[in-house]
Amino acid sequence: MTKGIVYYTENRPDKLIMTAVQKQLESIGLPIISVSLKPIKFGENIVFNGKRGRLTMFKQILAGLEKSKSDIIFFAEHDVLYHPSHFKFTPSRKDIFYYNENRWRVDFKTGQALFFYCPSTSGLCAYRDLLVEYYRNRVAKIEKEGYDHKEGYEPGLKTKTLEKWMSEYPNIDIRHGHNLTQSRWTQEEFRDKSTCLGWTMADEVPGWGVTKGRFEDMLKEINAPVSSGIKYENTI
Repeated sequence: MTKGIVYYTENRPDKLIMTAVQKQLESIGLPIISVSLKPIKFGENIVFNGKRGRLTMFKQILAGLEKSKSDIIFFAEHDVLYHPSHFKFTPSRKDIFYYNENRWRVDFKTGQALFFYCPSTSGLCAYRDLLVEYYRNRVAKIEKEGYDHKEGYEPGLKTKTLEKWMSEYPNIDIRHGHNLTQSRWTQEEFRDKSTCLGWTMADEVPGWGVTKGRFEDMLKEINAPVSSGIKYENTI
């Protein structure tokens, strides 16, 4: 079974973030389909004519899925640094959506790191046929009935056809002020405390090193030549 990446972006994050995320993904070595609202030189690029929003994002994802020839797809968002261990996962079933919950949120300006368990589309991996079917139906339903917040962003969440897993080392979800989803940095901001289990604040992220006070420097290191780039901690 072949693996591939579908990357989608609205072209809004800081250039430093965009470049680091793309360079990190290129280092994985899997084929990449990128879907953007403006042309970018990254993977096999599709330019989607649309306005930033939920429906546009779903249509971008669907366009990337339909273009990809890979059997298994990893989603990739423009503001998430993906660790190489994330892509070692292989779904065991073709009818289940799989979510990597090993994801730390890091504030772009301060480098403050935060972890709690939560499935996210950015950590989704599944067979392409299952994803295509889901997003075709989701797009058609939204176009007909509008967006239903109760269904959320995550495939399989409403139908309970999902499983969760943890990669050896985490991905980093960069919180930069223009994220489509809300950033929460205190447990008091959650009405349902069961959605933020495992709450952990830290100055560093396992496998990546210290982020607090030096996160922008870390991104610059990723963007630098390989010889001076970030060194992973016993990862590959």
